[in-house]
Amino acid sequence: MMRACPICENKKVDILHSQRFVLPEGHPLSEGYNVVCCQSCGFVYADTTVTQEAYDHFYAQYSKYEDKKTGTGGVDNPFDLKRQQDTARQIADFLHDPKANILDVGCANGGMLLALRELNYHSLCGIDPSPACVENTRLLGIEAHIGSLFQPFQENAFDCVILSHTLEHVQDVRTALTWIENRLKPNGVLYIETPDAARYEDFIYAPFQDFNTEHINHFSLTCLENLMQIHGFSLSSGGAKDLVAGVDLFYPAVFGFWKKTTKSENLPMNKDHALRIRIEEYIRSSRQMMAAIELSIAQMLNEKRPIIVWGTGQLAMKLLAETSLAHAEILAFVDNNPINHGKSLLGKSIISPLDLDKWDAPILITTLLHHKIIAKQIRDMGISNEILFLQGEHS
Repeated sequence: MMRACPICENKKVDILHSQRFVLPEGHPLSEGYNVVCCQSCGFVYADTTVTQEAYDHFYAQYSKYEDKKTGTGGVDNPFDLKRQQDTARQIADFLHDPKANILDVGCANGGMLLALRELNYHSLCGIDPSPACVENTRLLGIEAHIGSLFQPFQENAFDCVILSHTLEHVQDVRTALTWIENRLKPNGVLYIETPDAARYEDFIYAPFQDFNTEHINHFSLTCLENLMQIHGFSLSSGGAKDLVAGVDLFYPAVFGFWKKTTKSENLPMNKDHALRIRIEEYIRSSRQMMAAIELSIAQMLNEKRPIIVWGTGQLAMKLLAETSLAHAEILAFVDNNPINHGKSLLGKSIISPLDLDKWDAPILITTLLHHKIIAKQIRDMGISNEILFLQGEHS
């Protein structure tokens, strides 16, 4: 291993899967890593050599979340806004104190803080590495600062710190928890919510969707409890939830409210024996899905014609590394997120959908989640190019 276990710092692991990506030029993260399981505590994580500084730079300069239409953590996506409103209600019901000072770490575009303000909480603050996200949060009338878990900030200032879908992105988990501990008041509350790795297999829509360039820690509730116990926090309330991410699209999560405990004894960790089993089931299902996609792509490319690839997201980066798509004659890549426009992938430009009329080639949509919406967008733009899908359909 190259990265010690983020929870127990053990250095003996078992390799479960090797994940590869083809990244846009200038992308600061890794082109691949092994997904490993800690032999001591059972935690599953990415054994990546990418430093915390590189991750901080990525979220400051390349954050996909800053686009209010395609990103999450804002107010423009109705499903995502509902998720944040539900979580804000959970937090408010637990705190029962509208005067509480609350810090949202990784606040994105401020949706969670806005939801709390609508519940009459007004001592609110966000922190995010992306200047655009911070500006979007300030436009909501909420205090926000550019920064990360590893930069100077107010100490002993907050009654509650929120870490919602952030900890899975953090390379240096232990230092992050120390940073948060120092921001909390002595009786403060830490709310953590992350994807539920023990249930990836139950919510699989695309192969290896949870093994991506950004999610490098795969928590179960047991693993979270182990991590928090090491840092002297006890679980007051927690469990699992299913998030609604779109029409007939759900995502598993675990959450907990943690308080600093006065206990000093070094309790033994409860090794998670089940997480590895569930992750291995997820890997098998993902490999089957990837094999079916490869068969479909290979058949499309038999015609040896140039194509346009719609999408530069996580699945596209995997397909370019692991399927016949790597050998296709690609004219250009198209992406809805403006942050990607002007960049290049495999030496080809990433363009806006508005520039699609330059070519008459078939368009391959590289998503299994939103392909129908994108196909409709293409047709609504008056573009008549043939549309290809990963499932082998044509339009």
